[in-house]
Amino acid sequence: MTDYIPDTTLKLLQDDDSFKMTSDSIHLARFMVIRKNDRVLDVGCNSGVLSLVAATKTRQSVIGIDIDPHAIELAISNARLNVLNNLQFTVCRFQDYEDQLFDVIICNPPFFKSTLTISQSQTQARFELTLTLPELATNAFRLLKDKGRLVIIIPVERFHDWLILAHETRLNVNRCVFIHHSIDHAAHTVCIEAVKNGKGNLKVEMPIFNR
Repeated sequence: MTDYIPDTTLKLLQDDDSFKMTSDSIHLARFMVIRKNDRVLDVGCNSGVLSLVAATKTRQSVIGIDIDPHAIELAISNARLNVLNNLQFTVCRFQDYEDQLFDVIICNPPFFKSTLTISQSQTQARFELTLTLPELATNAFRLLKDKGRLVIIIPVERFHDWLILAHETRLNVNRCVFIHHSIDHAAHTVCIEAVKNGKGNLKVEMPIFNR
C-alpha cells in the first residue's frame, strides 16, 4: 500500500503487518528543525517516515537504524521510491551503533513501561523492551556533537522523567509543544527538542489540537 506523508510530496510504502505511520510521526516531522548542513540519525526509523522528511531538508547524510530487518527493507524501498540519494539504512540497536557525531538525532521512541499481548513489531515500537528512555538519553549524548539536538515525542506522563534525565545527561530541553486531542482535552503527548550541553532556556510553543 502506498500513501503520502502529510505536508510533503513524499510517497510512503507501508506494510499492513508492521507498525505504520502514526500521528506521532507526523507531529514529530512537523516539529523537528533540520538545517541544510545537518547530519541526521533516525533511531527506530521503521519505514523511514522521519528519515525521508529529514533527507529533503539537508544536503548531508541521513542515516536510519532499526532492529527490525523488514522495516529496514521497507525504508530502503521508500528511499528508492522517492529518489533520495542522501539516505542510508542499517539494522542495528542504538546502544551498539558507532559512527561520526551527528547534528540531529530524531526518535519516536518506545515509551510505555509495561507490555501487552500485541504483535512483536508493535511491542518493540511502543514498549521499553529494546530501548529505554535512559538508554536513549545516554546514547544520544554519546553520538551528538556539542550543541547537537535530540528531537523526540513522548506521552505527557513521561515528561517529568525526561526532565530528570535531561539534568542527569546534559541534554537540556530547549523547545517543546504539547499535543491535545481537542481544545477540551488535556495534552496527551509532547514533542521535545533537547540540546547537548544546552543552556536549558525552555521555550513552550503554542499547543497543537488534533481536532
